[in-house]
Amino acid sequence: MQTRITFHPVGGPRAGRHESRRGPTAEFLTDELEALAIERGLVFPRHVLAAVVAALDSGKHVMLTGVPGSGKTSLAFLAADLAKRAYRCNGYVAATASTDWDISQTVGRYYDTPEGPVFRDGLILEAIQRGRWLIVDELNRADFDKAFGPLFTIFANQPVTLPFKRVGHSSYLSLVPSGVDPPPHTEAIQVPTRWRIIGTMNELDRETLYRMSFALMRRFAFVEVEPPSQELMESLMGGRGGIGTELLVLRDHVDLGAAVFIDAATYARRRAEDGDTTRSRLLFETFYAFFLRQLHPLDERAAGEVYECLSPLFDPAERDRLRLVLRDVVGANRRSTRWGRDDDGAGAWTGLVGNGRPAGG
Repeated sequence: MQTRITFHPVGGPRAGRHESRRGPTAEFLTDELEALAIERGLVFPRHVLAAVVAALDSGKHVMLTGVPGSGKTSLAFLAADLAKRAYRCNGYVAATASTDWDISQTVGRYYDTPEGPVFRDGLILEAIQRGRWLIVDELNRADFDKAFGPLFTIFANQPVTLPFKRVGHSSYLSLVPSGVDPPPHTEAIQVPTRWRIIGTMNELDRETLYRMSFALMRRFAFVEVEPPSQELMESLMGGRGGIGTELLVLRDHVDLGAAVFIDAATYARRRAEDGDTTRSRLLFETFYAFFLRQLHPLDERAAGEVYECLSPLFDPAERDRLRLVLRDVVGANRRSTRWGRDDDGAGAWTGLVGNGRPAGG
């Protein structure tokens, strides 16, 4: 049976749902995580928060998945901050994974100095010894076996001897889970029972999930961070009819989280303050600045559907530019006729220069 240590204010615990305490302590509960999110102006479905709390509380590391801009990284920071308030850790160490990661980044490596080789901790050893959780953004970018292979044993709650020694020490380092005997003749680094890794993975990169070994996947609980509802998205962008909300129709064609729409709405409001452009031009600039490059995964047919969906929002000049930039980014077939025609009946690809790229910027 697992015993949970909680902290209550004077007078005992409060019943039911409650606001997050602004003091230094808190319980590691869904109510507290939800209150902390609200305090920071963030909104997540309660069942997502509950899943994160349950996974971390039951001893699992967590992988947050979802579309770009869904708030995965913000949620990881929230969970670690709540864990600090609940005295489960001393904060977090954060990093973004990359394809060249190996144990040098995660465990550590020797560095040459005038006094000879010196071992320096990697991210995981640093986090463990400082009592901090490890947050790794875009974890699926790393080669898992290369970067985390030596740690699979630890994830299985078994000690592991590392091929490193500290300066002036004759024993190799070892990582030892709490309550487990260290390997003989090693310098043990204790892994706290409540130490956790929280990783994030973009849903668009989900095919890389299958590069994770099953041994590693079994140590993580996967939690999907779902995009907000249409109503909530409109509210976050300033309400129905707000500048840029017309572009929410893109959600019917490509998976996008809230962040990119909020950024787009902020830009659109600022751009409108200049008072020197039409709404059609403003929408096109917003689309070009924030959404066009998000459409790379679409094929020609899907890009044509995006054009047909968006074209009624624009005046003829911007409509023509929309067709050209979509064709350029998506790489559609020049002979395609799915992209519609201008009001005067001109062909779908009128206005392309000789190299197939749209004229102008």
